[in-house]
Amino acid sequence: MKRRKFLQTGGALGLGGLLRANPATAASTAGTDPRRGFSSSFEGVAEHYGPTTLRFDRPLPAAVTGTLYRNGPAGMVHGEMRYRHWFDGDGMVHAWRLHGDTAVHSARMVETRRLRAERDAGRLLWPGFATDVADTRDVVSADSVNAGNISVLPLAGELLALWEAGSPWSLDPHDLRTRSRKVFSPDTDGLSFSAHPRIEPDGRIWNFGYLSGSGKLMLYELDKLGRLRRAAAIDAPQADMVHDFVITERHLGFVLMPLMSEPDLPAGTAFMNRLRWQADAPVIVLLIDKDTWQISHRFELPSFFAFHFGNAWVDGDTVRITVARSADFDALMRRIGQATRGERGDELAPQALSELVLDTRGGGARLQALPLSGAEFPVTDPRFAGRPSRHTFLLGGSDSRPDGLFGFNSVMRFDRQSGRTESFDYGADVLAEEHVFVPAPGAAEGEGWLIGTAYDWRRSRTRLSVFETRSLGDGPIASAELPYGLPLGLHGRWQGRT
Repeated sequence: MKRRKFLQTGGALGLGGLLRANPATAASTAGTDPRRGFSSSFEGVAEHYGPTTLRFDRPLPAAVTGTLYRNGPAGMVHGEMRYRHWFDGDGMVHAWRLHGDTAVHSARMVETRRLRAERDAGRLLWPGFATDVADTRDVVSADSVNAGNISVLPLAGELLALWEAGSPWSLDPHDLRTRSRKVFSPDTDGLSFSAHPRIEPDGRIWNFGYLSGSGKLMLYELDKLGRLRRAAAIDAPQADMVHDFVITERHLGFVLMPLMSEPDLPAGTAFMNRLRWQADAPVIVLLIDKDTWQISHRFELPSFFAFHFGNAWVDGDTVRITVARSADFDALMRRIGQATRGERGDELAPQALSELVLDTRGGGARLQALPLSGAEFPVTDPRFAGRPSRHTFLLGGSDSRPDGLFGFNSVMRFDRQSGRTESFDYGADVLAEEHVFVPAPGAAEGEGWLIGTAYDWRRSRTRLSVFETRSLGDGPIASAELPYGLPLGLHGRWQGRT
């Protein structure tokens, strides 16, 4: 492996561990072609990175001390075979440890069963989310194809790498080495545990898992230390793929899209290729009583698709759910696959922030547009999870984004009360990843800091930025840049100093 000088390090103090096998590869594959900007981040990915110590250009506020954990697809190649879709890649977990004027970055691949077997074989052995594989091995359980590549959940003494259709993977939170599959109880061993758990302000954890083709959802309640309090399966229509859900003070809320699985297809058919979008079928919304786990309300709306939801709360006889509404499922999945392969992409309708308004007394439901388009990856103040809130933070695509470039290049704060949006544009050469919200101690809802990573696709560099939410449009209050680029990922969580 080649070593290299520090060029444009942004204040790097030292590099440890393994960098890209060829650090120039990603930049050269993108060049000046925006179509390859997204896909270039997956070229030459190493098994692990760091620890690499960086110095911020300005000191951080004392309250911004802790660790940003992130996860996402990273490894796209085994031997001569390559995954064809972002969601297929082997998971990589990152830790950014912030203190004073420094950040220490490290990352490791999640050592799933799938990764170990395919690494040893030098080829793909099972279908992915969206990549068909011929001459496949049997899928004995969901964990046969578990990539551990969507999100993370810090718990007491461990860090979980989350997928959505199988088990979490337990990692050492300090060195990120994979320990084992996480088993909460013998009865739930191997059952799906979603990548979008919802955490109450008191630390209690709610989650779910879908059992594709069964017409059922698993429900989980954990205490703040991650110990299972109860789990059960409930009947649920259109539960063949469920990515996210919401909580209020009284409910678990599921917005079930009209995606139906076709089980009787050849072995080696990818999961996505078994799903059929039923445009004429309704979206079904279930509100489930937190205490009894009984369905308290059911609603139907004309079909739409959304991966992610913001906050939700009870407002008198109404339940309100913030929705990052996407293009239809088939078009969105096709575009993500094209971007992953660096191909010319189809034009997508812009994502739109909306609000589901559910009348629990009269039974009516409507999807109400909010004055913000081009928005995804919503996050809110965790102190107000399931309670009325005013501010939503999102990624968006600015006017500076070049034609053909897939992804987001701005961060935004939407004020529901005033209807105003404030944003910061990273520019034409940068793709932003999900930013997380860190509340300021004792401050009002939505006041604090937004912390996130972004990938400069022309230079193959990843930077970490910290914004003050009251002046988001003024740009970062502190930034640091790695001397290498990282694969574009999905979700993360902040764990403050304890």
